[in-house]
Amino acid sequence: MTLATTKPDLSAVKAKLAKGAFKEAWALLEALPASARVGQTAAMTEAALGRRLGHGVQAQQVLRNHFAAHPVGRRTGPPPDKRPTALVMRGFDQSYATLGKSKDGSYKVKLRGGHFTLKYLLDATTIGKQRYTIAGGSEVDATALPAHHVMLNTISDVDLERRSLEALDRYLQAHPQTNVINHPEKVLRTSRDGNFDRLQGIEGVVFPRTRKLRFFGETPAKVMAQLEAAGFAFPFILRQTGTQTGRSTALIDSAEALASYVGPSGLMGPYYAIAYRDIRWNGTDFYRKLRLFCIDGAFFPVVCHLDKVWNVHGGNRRTIMAVDPTLTDEEKRFLQDWRSYCGPRAVAGLEQAAEDTGLEFFGIDFTIDDDGRAFIYELNASMRHSFDHARNFPYKLPYDQATSAAFTKMVLRRAASALIPQER
Repeated sequence: MTLATTKPDLSAVKAKLAKGAFKEAWALLEALPASARVGQTAAMTEAALGRRLGHGVQAQQVLRNHFAAHPVGRRTGPPPDKRPTALVMRGFDQSYATLGKSKDGSYKVKLRGGHFTLKYLLDATTIGKQRYTIAGGSEVDATALPAHHVMLNTISDVDLERRSLEALDRYLQAHPQTNVINHPEKVLRTSRDGNFDRLQGIEGVVFPRTRKLRFFGETPAKVMAQLEAAGFAFPFILRQTGTQTGRSTALIDSAEALASYVGPSGLMGPYYAIAYRDIRWNGTDFYRKLRLFCIDGAFFPVVCHLDKVWNVHGGNRRTIMAVDPTLTDEEKRFLQDWRSYCGPRAVAGLEQAAEDTGLEFFGIDFTIDDDGRAFIYELNASMRHSFDHARNFPYKLPYDQATSAAFTKMVLRRAASALIPQER
């Protein structure tokens, strides 16, 4: 009599992981045979669990090794004989797998950092997608690239994925005929300090002084000395490079605030120092963040967020904007006619900044200062587009839909050229 056997898989690991039992999930994962620990799902699970449990370096290498061996992902969307194919370029160097909490409270594995997401930008029914991942800055293998109509570079964070961008740039220099959206050479110019150097001289634009500094466990006094040498005085902003949505970001307005931020172990790693300027909305206590997406040379307004905190982010919309019609009316004014809202000086400056940037897709976060200029907080392709806020602010929905439609239209237009065959 032969006993029935069950092929070992990741299901038990995933079940423990979903419940937040990370140590138990890790033990089950380590007990699996090598045959059950292959493929992207297994590599991402191991990397995310390892990161959570303090094995970050080894976990990162697991996923980097996977993408180095398997750079090409499966094709998704309509079959190639029905719709064109976009080759979606990604990098995996300092990006990472992590564990995120879903709305139902369960945990799942997610890739974070370094890219903009296509989930709400590109209509998956109109174009097929196939991924190629550049692992650890390795050279792009021209013979492994699948046939495609357009190359869509989603690598957007210069600090996390510089080596990936440089590797893709080398490939494109050798293959200049490639039909590419968001050329890496132009993306590389959109670091925060790079934007300061590029944009500070444009009439109608203010980009605050920004410098990238590296610290090696310095005390607050030594950190301050380095900042002063770079031209900074209180108040200024410090933020760790490669972080988004305000994580690691602090307004430093005194020696005491700096000491608290640095901590007893000293400051370690690369940071951006950014000159701070207190700009309130119309003399009120509110701070304002305006957001435009630039797609194929045209601007699309999506956000006019007013908040009581200087570091304006979307989490406060439901508690502040939703209860004050004055604030939502202000956003409606911006969405309906952003050019009139911003004024001619700021509009001209933003148009010049967009022309200088030269990317087919990116976002700009800014406000308008007392002199009618666009005071830019951030400009890059890393900004996330979604319909999350439209659920609570339905007047936003047509503008969010217009952004998605414009992006899809751009990709389809660029994909209308002849198929680019796979090299052999």
